[in-house]
Amino acid sequence: MSKSLSTEKNLLLKVDKEFPWETFRSKLNSLYSKKPKWDVILLLKTLLIKFIYDISWNNLEGEIRDSKMFMEFLGGKVPPKSTVFFFYKRLQQTVASEGETMRTTLMDELNKALDKVISEYREKGFELEVGREKTIGSKTTT
Repeated sequence: MSKSLSTEKNLLLKVDKEFPWETFRSKLNSLYSKKPKWDVILLLKTLLIKFIYDISWNNLEGEIRDSKMFMEFLGGKVPPKSTVFFFYKRLQQTVASEGETMRTTLMDELNKALDKVISEYREKGFELEVGREKTIGSKTTT
C-alpha cells in the first residue's frame, strides 16, 4: 500500500533545501525601484504555497498561520496578502515585458527542485497528491 505524499509534512522544507532561491534574488529585487519592505524570496515562497496548495488570495494569510509546515517554510513570517498579490502582479508584468525568459527560467529551476524531491519520495513508496485536503474514505489528509 502506498502512502500519500501530501501527508508528508516536510515536503516544502525539503523543496526549500533543493531550490536555488538566491539565484533569483537580484532579478526579483529589480521589480522594485527601492528595497521592498518584505524579502522577495519570502514573497516567492508564499506564492509557491498559494499555487501548490490552491489557496485563495482571501484565505492565504490565515491558511499559512494555521499550518506549522507553512510557517516553518516561511521562517515564521507571513506577508500580507495584498503585498504578495502586488508582488505577483509585478512579476507578471516583468514576464510580459521581457518575454518568457524569466518565467521559463524560474519554472525550470522550480520543476527541477520539485522533481528531485518527488523522485526521492516516490522511491520511498509515496504517491504524489498536491493540493487542498483530500478525503479518502473517512480519513482526511492534507
